Amino acid sequence: MSALLKLYPAAYRREFGDEIADAYHEATRGAGTPARVREGADVAGHALRMRLGLGSAGRPGRLLAALAPFALVAVGAAASSWAGVMRNVFLVVPLDGIGPGFVGLVAAYLAMVCGVFLALAGRWAAGSWTVLAGAVVVLAAGAVRMGLASIGFSALTTGPMLVLALVAVACPPDLRPAPRVRTRAGVLAVMAWTLVLTSAVMLLPLVYPSTQLRFVVPVAAGLLLAGRHAFARLRTAPAVLLAGLPFLYFGAMPGTLLPLALTVLLLLLLVAAVVVSVRRRRGARDPLVGG
Repeated sequence: MSALLKLYPAAYRREFGDEIADAYHEATRGAGTPARVREGADVAGHALRMRLGLGSAGRPGRLLAALAPFALVAVGAAASSWAGVMRNVFLVVPLDGIGPGFVGLVAAYLAMVCGVFLALAGRWAAGSWTVLAGAVVVLAAGAVRMGLASIGFSALTTGPMLVLALVAVACPPDLRPAPRVRTRAGVLAVMAWTLVLTSAVMLLPLVYPSTQLRFVVPVAAGLLLAGRHAFARLRTAPAVLLAGLPFLYFGAMPGTLLPLALTVLLLLLLVAAVVVSVRRRRGARDPLVGG
């Protein structure tokens, strides 16, 4: 525990260190290894947020919380799209020509999709850390399979996924989206539905419009699961733009969205930003409207 406490800023550690240590020991007393790892990850994440000034009381922390669900949905859609591309390799390459690096790549993409929907269903910590772990594995598997030549490619694909996964992990716990599914049976149903959905879009042929569906279907399903509460947190034009840009970025990847679809998405994003900005200004002028 002392190592975890050292992650905090010195002033914060002096003031709240004993309280944090007591809470950790109380939460892990008699608990198994998974519980200890989970609590340790929560403490480490909290320490990181304190060092970066991303607490729930500050504006950066609130912005992070507003962007987190959309960041996860974008990552899930991109992972689903890439998993579909990887699936086609199995059709043209003999099984003995597929190495462990490639298998790890596909498994990591699928784990990321499952992690996204697990987080959106209500198990935020487990889901977001799964997405982050999957992004790290994708980065490592790509390096093993393609060597140094993959650095530039990974910077364009896995790099943004890694950043967006960190956004979700760094979301302040007290600002995480409210659980959409509160029972274990409900969460299992969501995960089963996710596996069916992912398998269905992966089996689509690598031709238009099927390649678009591999991206669009997970986006629609993820936003539906995130719900209206996620959209209600986008209260400024910059927040709207930052939430939408990852979809534009991943949608612009080769074989994903057509230029017309990207243009329509960009226009919708700009219109939404303008509408939010106008409503915010009207609310600032009229307290009754803003309240």
